[in-house]
Amino acid sequence: MFERQLAIISMDSYLISAAFSHQKMEDVIIEKKEREQSVAVGDIYIAKVKNVVPNIQAAFVEIQKDYMCYLPLKKEELSAVKQGMEFPVQIVKPAVKSKQPVCSRKIELAGMYAVITTENLSKNISKKITNLKERQRFENLLETFSNEEYGIIIRTTAQNVADKVILEECHTLLQQMKELQKNAPYRTCFTKMVGADREYVKYIQNCGTRYFDRIVTDVEEVYEDLKRVPQFQEESIVYYQDSYSLDKLLGIQNKLKKCQKKHVWLKSGGSLVIELTEALTVIDVNTEKAMEGKRDKEKTFFKINKEAALEAACQMRLRNLSGIILIDFIDMEDKNHIDELLELLRQEVAKDSVPTKVIDMTALGLVELTRKKVRKPLHEWMKG
Repeated sequence: MFERQLAIISMDSYLISAAFSHQKMEDVIIEKKEREQSVAVGDIYIAKVKNVVPNIQAAFVEIQKDYMCYLPLKKEELSAVKQGMEFPVQIVKPAVKSKQPVCSRKIELAGMYAVITTENLSKNISKKITNLKERQRFENLLETFSNEEYGIIIRTTAQNVADKVILEECHTLLQQMKELQKNAPYRTCFTKMVGADREYVKYIQNCGTRYFDRIVTDVEEVYEDLKRVPQFQEESIVYYQDSYSLDKLLGIQNKLKKCQKKHVWLKSGGSLVIELTEALTVIDVNTEKAMEGKRDKEKTFFKINKEAALEAACQMRLRNLSGIILIDFIDMEDKNHIDELLELLRQEVAKDSVPTKVIDMTALGLVELTRKKVRKPLHEWMKG
């Protein structure tokens, strides 16, 4: 029994990466198998400015023939960016429905333990690293690069990793950035200078290789791809070749089908009802059968709400919900219970690799959250 494992399977024209804690699926990443003609977040192109629109403080740039991207601009950039100019851009947000991909002139190269950026010269450490001893260690490491012309960010995954390993990666990324900046002026328009890693590689990098006890796949190309990533520990990567499919062994497709249902049952007998709208997502907590035979309503409501908070955080990850999310918990009168519930929810969403923030509880008793959009939601993938 593996405490944490990542399984990568093939389903129709997609690759499904499912993260499990014990036997419970807690995260899902979906991407197309073939992506030669598609534009991915992280790709770096030589773009051509088609037009600048000052009133929306943006420009529209072409990264492939007749393929447009939206480029937000700072006020000071509006006068500098002209129609017909060519420069490198990086895709930072995917195309969504009728919206074009969003790109940026800020270039980032991410490794397992560090990120190199052209945004500024500052050398920073992830805010999620709270251990003072570790922060001091990383500050000392960053002194090595004090004269570098690019910004460096030490990622959360660098915790407890040897200095030598982190330094080697930083030097490699810096060399790649220098080569990119040196060659960009001489590359022709629409050239893809850097192709983004596959989504499953980026996901593992965000979590850290030590997060998973095992990474298992029944797709040979994926197995070979993972072995080529230098930071990945080859002994933890398994090529599954049993006649009984990996999908059936872990029940991945069945779990995905459940993630498309509005109702999610809780062990207590309560339930969540998840409603998607254009503007926001609403999660309603219901007592259902949980009140049968119970006399102490406040205590029972508190118990159901705590279970609902844990499950709501899990469903947000599984369904990849984003934007504004409202959770309508069962009304409680005890303020201590309300405060404890909000703190539990904050602790749970802090485990999410996607930035998620619990804002507060409104006067109507609705808990407001926001979750950053980094990929298409599950329901959009499932409907094709």
